[in-house]
Amino acid sequence: MPGLRVLCLGIGMVAVAILAGCSEDSGDYIKVGGGGFIFNYRIAEATAGVIAEPQRDLPDGSKIEASFENPAGGEPIVVAKLATQGRTRYSFDTPPLSGIKGGRDYAVTVRVIGSDGTELQKVDYQLRSDIDQSVLPDEPLATFPQ
Repeated sequence: MPGLRVLCLGIGMVAVAILAGCSEDSGDYIKVGGGGFIFNYRIAEATAGVIAEPQRDLPDGSKIEASFENPAGGEPIVVAKLATQGRTRYSFDTPPLSGIKGGRDYAVTVRVIGSDGTELQKVDYQLRSDIDQSVLPDEPLATFPQ
């Protein structure tokens, strides 16, 4: 029955169009794709980082902001980047940290913020180190020309 084939094909194309539309216009803007601490023995520094992966188009003029709990105490460390269309990964790294303790969770919050300052999404994440920062040498093992 030729008419039935056309009807089935037409319904299938409508379903694909609807599903494609849903994935672009709804759901989470980002997911946190991982993170952790980096202990660099050569330069006697420790940093933290996370990866944010867009799950759909981010609004024009929006930014992604990562806020890291400061292991030394005090205000969180905030790193932000403007969203750009087509980008598939955003990496956020802290400046050198101090006071990291092994076996303890450290909070990270990643937010998508619209051009008007409205929070569009918030993802809470935890980083954990298995070792203390005390394993790092007091001075860099290597020096580099400035």
